[in-house]
Amino acid sequence: MRKFAKRLGFLVISMTLILGAACHQAIAHDLWLEVRDYTPEVDDDITFTLGYGHYLPAREFMDKKDLEEIYILDQKGNKVGIKSYSDVEFKIDKPLKKKGTYLIAAKKKGGFFTKTTEGYKRGQTKKGLKNVIKCTYSEKCSKAIVNAGKAGGKIFSEILGHDLEILPLADPGALAQGDYLPIKVIFKGKPLSSTHVFATYVGFSTEKNTFAYATKTSKEGIAKIKMLKSGVWLITTYHIYAYPNPKECDQYKLTSSLTFEIR
Repeated sequence: MRKFAKRLGFLVISMTLILGAACHQAIAHDLWLEVRDYTPEVDDDITFTLGYGHYLPAREFMDKKDLEEIYILDQKGNKVGIKSYSDVEFKIDKPLKKKGTYLIAAKKKGGFFTKTTEGYKRGQTKKGLKNVIKCTYSEKCSKAIVNAGKAGGKIFSEILGHDLEILPLADPGALAQGDYLPIKVIFKGKPLSSTHVFATYVGFSTEKNTFAYATKTSKEGIAKIKMLKSGVWLITTYHIYAYPNPKECDQYKLTSSLTFEIR
């Protein structure tokens, strides 16, 4: 009986996570940083794009005109110059000269998306629209960890001030296949409990909205993700809360992602 109850409890938790993933993925594109080489040598260029959609690797990419900010931090927290060499591709101004860990960060411009019986209205609130089903104000942020030469420093866990943020509590560059990566999810600087966290790696699946791992944060906002395979990983989470003026919009939806490589 105890064994049955344990299995039933596991099934309920699993179904809750699956339903959470389905609700999240069915209504929005994810945003994440895709770096050409997460473990470059010193003097190598760092080039990257912003994946946008439902597949890993990305099939769509965020245009630079839709970005609010994008930058790289070195081990001391100083910004490294970057430039775009197409509408969707970016690179550092100069090759890196120091070994260690670097952090790339990007934030998409926020905006309203209102669903009506006739479809979605991008950039519009509920005001002046008929047959509104739901209005969402969306914000998306992304980070990527790059280790030049070898991992080093604490910049990987730097709090950047995004409203929703994933903080690795260990340097992924020091982990191997089979290890657990502890992370903390923070919302406006405070731990976010009982929130869904999803993770996958390149090569796990080519199907839409498919993740290799799903879990929820503890009351301290912490979750542990098993590194099932070496390679490039993506971790993502989201948080929905009420918009202050329901006549204008219904909810905020924040999404955050983190990419890195396990060797």
